[in-house]
Amino acid sequence: MSRRGSDATVAARIDGKRATITAALDRAAGLLESARRVLVVGLADATLEAIIAACDIAEVIGGGIDTGAADMASPLGPVAVRAGAVTADFEELRDRADLVILWFCDANAAQPARMSFMAEFVTPPLPGDAARTVLAVGPEPLAAARDHLVLPPRAALDAARLLHALLLGHEVPPDNTASAAVADACRKLVAAIRAAGCVAVVTCRKSDPLGLSAWAVSLLVRAIAHERPAFALPLAAPMVGTLDNAAGAAAVLTWRYGAAGAIAQADRYGGGFRPAECSGAALIARGEVDAVLAVGGLPAEVEDAIASRTANLALVRIDDRDDTPPGSAGPCVHLRCGPPAGTVLRADGREMNVCVSAEAGSPDSMVAILNGIYTRLSTGAGS
Repeated sequence: MSRRGSDATVAARIDGKRATITAALDRAAGLLESARRVLVVGLADATLEAIIAACDIAEVIGGGIDTGAADMASPLGPVAVRAGAVTADFEELRDRADLVILWFCDANAAQPARMSFMAEFVTPPLPGDAARTVLAVGPEPLAAARDHLVLPPRAALDAARLLHALLLGHEVPPDNTASAAVADACRKLVAAIRAAGCVAVVTCRKSDPLGLSAWAVSLLVRAIAHERPAFALPLAAPMVGTLDNAAGAAAVLTWRYGAAGAIAQADRYGGGFRPAECSGAALIARGEVDAVLAVGGLPAEVEDAIASRTANLALVRIDDRDDTPPGSAGPCVHLRCGPPAGTVLRADGREMNVCVSAEAGSPDSMVAILNGIYTRLSTGAGS
């Protein structure tokens, strides 16, 4: 039985009350236009076409823009960006990697929305029933791992740098006794890596607030990839939403503004990349923005920051949720869009077309709603 038409699935709300699409678009444009500083956030739960439309809005109002990604909330974001990363999708691990290194990461705990990341992507046999080796590095043993190399959390950075050095042919200084346990673990990893055909390194950013370990692992994986196929899989808690287009959001923002997020002002001629300082959650929590345009589902940190604002925050949400999403203490507009349709970008760089059939009478698409707001802002019709 369809729920369409029920109170929970109305297409638009203003301050929690039913509204027409036209009235909600007018109100949304008015809130954004009258704000002192606007933040456009989300985007990873949107198609490339919708992300571009959201960027157009951010530019016309001179707003900040961020995806909420963990790297952009890190003080060492520029270091990670310069280092680059070789990444892939989960299916690439499942189908190709004969060595999986769980790097200070409980993979299942990092993916709570999945029944079991390990069962879906790590423990299934490789094509042709080829053998796969799983190694856990860190403080806690994992049932699926063949071996557990025990190291405390504080050793993550040292281990990544030493492993990188050993792979390049360097050795540990003989008088460096403090790193004996790290060196022993790294020598075992070197042997496993050199015996492998394809290496996947699974990491969790939650335990790396500064981003130093992410930087070191990126360099490490790139070094491995010079000799054999290798990639990193940085896991993060999934956001609420339909799509997983974080790679697409990062690509669009980098192309337009030179960075994947934490942009102080959406300006193609120099918006200012300020990691941590201008991450979405930080700007909202510090009260530096008085209006937020949320495009798609948001990471938990951004939702928490919105909830922490007790006043003076206008919120415009555009998503395809059937339920009524959280509002804010200030004025709030919720525009419910139809099923996603357009293009997304996989982590391995491949584009995919997404087209979910919409029922008759479905709400407008996310792109159409964003374009409606943009038209009102660019013509002054939202005043």
